[in-house]
Amino acid sequence: MSVEVVSYRLTYRGRPAGTQVIKTEVAGKVRRMEARAAFQGPLGNATVVLRSRSSAQHHHSLRFTEETQEREGKRVFEVQFDAASGLVRATTGPKDVATAPYIRPYRDPLSLLEQVRTLGGESVHGVAMLGKDVTVLLVGEVELTTALGERRAWAYRVHPGGSLVYVDMQAPHAILKLTQRLAEGYLDSLIVSIASEPRLEGFGDEDQKQGQPKRRGRRRQRRRRRS
Repeated sequence: MSVEVVSYRLTYRGRPAGTQVIKTEVAGKVRRMEARAAFQGPLGNATVVLRSRSSAQHHHSLRFTEETQEREGKRVFEVQFDAASGLVRATTGPKDVATAPYIRPYRDPLSLLEQVRTLGGESVHGVAMLGKDVTVLLVGEVELTTALGERRAWAYRVHPGGSLVYVDMQAPHAILKLTQRLAEGYLDSLIVSIASEPRLEGFGDEDQKQGQPKRRGRRRQRRRRRS
């Protein structure tokens, strides 16, 4: 399948604050997602890239990373959800590793947003994320004026945190607007366009390749010439 590419403009307290692009690709049973945000203005200058591999059907996360690039340098946070070993492994560096039992099908921030797109006007309770359970409540239906035109949307409130997610009632049910509450105001992501591209760079596939046995080629035997 092709990659869905959704672009947003960011505003903070009504002022321009940057841009964000979310890419989504389903390959078999796995969904790959990448959200790249470039912040500027009132939130400072920084680039934040989120990447997720999750179950395409059930939305539980397989792997998640968050990379933040600022003037001071780069920070990387990575979580691997390993059902085979029964462990969740979180790292922020070679020497900073923490593990916890993998006892529930956890979502990551991107796979949770993808799940919200599939709710179809229903609420959901007790969604497992690391450190908390999340409830997504349907607030109602609203009319939104967007760069794509007038749209009818489902409005959901996410607890805890109080974020608001507006999902287009028309397929493919894109997120038209996302409002996140920060310490001193609200950060809005407003849809600009929906496009597609051929392929998303595989995220986490290198782990599978490392675990696969290498094929050994057969040596061809030289035929002896008859004298």
